[in-house]
Amino acid sequence: MNAHKIKHTVIELLRNSTQLLVVAIILALPCLSLYAHYYSAKATEDLMYLPIFPGKILLYLDQYMSTLQNPQPFLESFKGSLWSMRFAGFDISDPLAAAEMLFASKTIHVPFLISIILPIIITLLLGRVFCSWLCPAHLLFTCGDKLRSLLKFAEINPPKVVFSLNNKYVVLAVGLIAALLISQPIFSIIYPPAILSRISHALIYSTAFTGMAILILLIILVELFISPRWWCRTICPGGALYALLGWPRLLRIKVNTKTCNNCGKCVPVCDFGIDPVTESAGIECTNCGKCVRKCPQESLFYTISLPDFTAVSKKPDGLVSLLFFFFMSTMLIFTFFPSVSFGHHILGLPHYSYKENYPQTPTLEYPAVAGPYDILLTSYPGKPVPTETASLSFYIKDQSTGDPYNKPINIRVLQTFTFGRSLEILMPTTIQPFEQPHKVNVTFPTDGEYVVELTIQVEGKPEVIPFILAAGDPSSTSSILIFIGVLLLLFIITVRAVKIKRDRRTAASN
Repeated sequence: MNAHKIKHTVIELLRNSTQLLVVAIILALPCLSLYAHYYSAKATEDLMYLPIFPGKILLYLDQYMSTLQNPQPFLESFKGSLWSMRFAGFDISDPLAAAEMLFASKTIHVPFLISIILPIIITLLLGRVFCSWLCPAHLLFTCGDKLRSLLKFAEINPPKVVFSLNNKYVVLAVGLIAALLISQPIFSIIYPPAILSRISHALIYSTAFTGMAILILLIILVELFISPRWWCRTICPGGALYALLGWPRLLRIKVNTKTCNNCGKCVPVCDFGIDPVTESAGIECTNCGKCVRKCPQESLFYTISLPDFTAVSKKPDGLVSLLFFFFMSTMLIFTFFPSVSFGHHILGLPHYSYKENYPQTPTLEYPAVAGPYDILLTSYPGKPVPTETASLSFYIKDQSTGDPYNKPINIRVLQTFTFGRSLEILMPTTIQPFEQPHKVNVTFPTDGEYVVELTIQVEGKPEVIPFILAAGDPSSTSSILIFIGVLLLLFIITVRAVKIKRDRRTAASN
């Protein structure tokens, strides 16, 4: 292996390590937030009742915190997710989050804009590196790409449907226009980095994440059986925005036309579906360096240079001119037609002061929205211990006025099972409002999954809001069955592949 290969192998390892570090960060942030809940409630002794994961991590964290004179500033310095976070005291947001906030609210929130300065500077200097160096979804979809190669071994040849790379710019524009018209965020619901961050919170907090996992699974299935790297190449609105921001980047990949023999070996390794020889200077390139490492002639190389403004003026690159005009014209609307934007809080960063009238500090929170009301269920302890009494409190307030809900509520608790009917462990109970929040004590009989049903009057009609809780360390029968089913499916596929290969060898020998 020559010096060129060694250097770019090291770069590849560095890129993979950076992606794994980001995964570690999105797992660490909810751990810190959960520990902060227990620390604020002065209930760190309850950490020993948590499951092995994340209980062990939080116990080690508690040992470290005990060495600090005041852990609170440290805990306040790490919150949130990849969508928007506070890391080491610095607020950092995804530019897509800021763009969607601007369009949905039609107002300019200066602290939010300040939080995107660092990502924008990095993108202006290095290009669309978030997609290839930092995005956890890219790492996940790369693993899915490896699974696609295993399908060939299993004698399954899925199609390779090719979609236009420009589709993601259309998705970006349509999503922002929709946010502008309905004053509702959309991308935060479907953007894989944000989804994976929420899944990490759900794993640490032991809350439900089925819907989010299904969405990620659907993307992987599309990439496995229809179009490889479908999301990153043709749909991702975040990738589209980073591509537009990274158009004038200083770091870019160029080709030495004198040594390049057009062998094409660099094309299959590009995760983003471009020809590095002809398109690495464009906005689609993510500077991952895989093509540089693969080139046998060493004709591809990193360089520091400005974009070719003359070429861009003659042929707009990836709808740059159209979208630039769209963004600038929309910015004029923000000042004259502001409106209220409704959305959930950033994970770990409170956006409503739910409990300003209540002295309790919860250990775990389950937010919901019903009509004009913000609803927060808190559980103490954070994960109920079977046979021990848990305190469930409901904080309900009007979104527009901030007034607490002053009507009776109805509570029912059910234990759910994979098969069979749910078991009612708390019959419908009416709770009157007091100066303290609506509160009920519940004893969960066994390890398992439970549903807490809250019924309130919303605009004159009763509405039921379900909250999913886990008590103890439940074992999921459905998960076991799915695991067995997957093993059986893999066995059938392997037997089929072996038979096809054996028949092929037999036919060739005859």
